[in-house]
Amino acid sequence: MNFSNNKIQNCKGFSLLELVVALTIISITTSFVIPFSLSWLRKEKVNAYTRELSEFFRLVRLEARRWGSSCFIYTNSFGYESVPNDKKYMGFVVNCKYTSTPYDGSKINVGRIQELVPALNNSFFQVVNNNFQVTPNGRISASKPIVIVIGSKYHKTRPKILNCITINIPTGRVKKGKFNTSSWLIDNMPVSQLSTNSILTPERCEI
Repeated sequence: MNFSNNKIQNCKGFSLLELVVALTIISITTSFVIPFSLSWLRKEKVNAYTRELSEFFRLVRLEARRWGSSCFIYTNSFGYESVPNDKKYMGFVVNCKYTSTPYDGSKINVGRIQELVPALNNSFFQVVNNNFQVTPNGRISASKPIVIVIGSKYHKTRPKILNCITINIPTGRVKKGKFNTSSWLIDNMPVSQLSTNSILTPERCEI
């Protein structure tokens, strides 16, 4: 008896109908999973940058108090999709004037604090309403409360996420929340900009 031939004859493969059904299920599942995954990833990039930035501002206050320095924080401006993906482009420049040399002579006006500024990338944007100063006692000096709005580049589609950070004057208390107005946004938002838009107020940042 030829058992090998019998085994081959008894083996059954997939029919064409079964393959079509399986491919249809995979296609439908993928159409839901991929957009959801992309939306989650874009949202998480916005949230991660928001967390890093709020912690960084707290760190600047500690730096100023520790060394008795005045730290000036300026907003860097970058146009739409103008930031290469190499983590070398920062949204802020921090210039601390120390009363003594905390690290080394070559970095007396900047210090290591500048190296800790969170990096930007083209997947999100930030809008800042004012530059400001951190005094040697950790207080904030500026003409108005600081408001920073952070959102996804894809805000017109999804995710519709619009985070905000407020820094109180003069206490320097940092709060995170959700900005409640998006009508002022344009399609191609610059990656980073300093804006005098009157809509950027702490009241619109809902904690």
